[in-house]
Amino acid sequence: MSEVFPEYTESVGTCEECGNSPVNHSLVRFSNNIDLLIAYFSNRADQHRQRKKTWVRMQAIEDWVTRVFFSVGHTLGLIRFGDEPKDAKSYRSRVIWEEAIRRSIPMQQVILSGIKTDTYRAKINGIWVYFESLPVPNEYKSPSTVWVDDKVALKRKLSAHGIPVPRSEGIRTYEPAKRFVSELGMPVVVKPRIGTRGRHTTVYVKDAEDLREALSSARVLCSYASVEEYLPGSICRGTVIDGKLVGFFQADPLVVMGDGISSLEKLIAKANDSREDRVAPAVVTSETKKFLERLGYAMESIPATGTHIPIGHRTGRLFGGSTRELLETVHPRLRERLESAADVLKISIVGFDLVIQNPEADPDTQRWGIIEANTLPFIDLHYLPLHGKPSNPAAAVWDLWR
Repeated sequence: MSEVFPEYTESVGTCEECGNSPVNHSLVRFSNNIDLLIAYFSNRADQHRQRKKTWVRMQAIEDWVTRVFFSVGHTLGLIRFGDEPKDAKSYRSRVIWEEAIRRSIPMQQVILSGIKTDTYRAKINGIWVYFESLPVPNEYKSPSTVWVDDKVALKRKLSAHGIPVPRSEGIRTYEPAKRFVSELGMPVVVKPRIGTRGRHTTVYVKDAEDLREALSSARVLCSYASVEEYLPGSICRGTVIDGKLVGFFQADPLVVMGDGISSLEKLIAKANDSREDRVAPAVVTSETKKFLERLGYAMESIPATGTHIPIGHRTGRLFGGSTRELLETVHPRLRERLESAADVLKISIVGFDLVIQNPEADPDTQRWGIIEANTLPFIDLHYLPLHGKPSNPAAAVWDLWR
């Protein structure tokens, strides 16, 4: 790997509810609805040993077809292959590429009609293997990857095996949502049932009006929303590869402390002025103001001395917050729970998003839970924390090929 990593930056997008990663709503909604349908039928299927064998055979056929496709495309001049890791489409792919170089594994980027893609190939045992960002051997691939993006189905599966998760329900319309929330209790979190990057997620929904608005927002990207229990704490990512926790990342939003004199607006400005160089300034958007309103604050509010107030639900240095890598200090019991969750799902590479107040303390003494699972996780999170020793999940990815 390179000694100095490039910093990843983003800017506020055109859709504030998408955060810093706006997408075409119509296309994503169509895609998410199709994924939800596929996830439903896949999850209902009996995942017995024979299905696993069938899955592996299908992956082998798909690999052969892919190699033929790219070979023909290269012969026709439509496809060429790049050799520069700095041209990787994502930093996730960049760290994989740099680890491949360390191991003398030939790796190239697929360039389609002059456009650099996030598809790559690596020569392993004399054969070119094609993959999207993270290379996974066929024998390590799992049918579960088809449905774990369904946040509700995921929680049901993990809960049935004793893995802590927030209570949740997949809901399409307001009245069922209202009934579920009356049983669950406020506050709640509402998000698209299938979706990523925290897009159109509403945190700390505290009343009926908030619920209606949050449900409407979530359904912009998916016909069904996941309405779930609110858990206080940090947003963390535990990356498990081949059954072992290989990275643990903690992210928090900007939190200001009241002094009894300054308005919230001034406290945010002061925090922005004193932030670390690698931390982006917190940008107050309408989404931010709505979040603060749900907490009972306005920009002109003067918080009491010692009151800690999170500025929005989006976490990490791109939003004025902080990040830490805690692989070496995460509590052993939490490590065990995350590894058990990966075993339940039978997935070789998975990034678990969870909420917990203190990852270094015994999780059994806290209310915490896994909220999402990612089968193509951004392992690069573990390389550029503001605090803590970086981890190297890319090494564990390539170890799958030994």
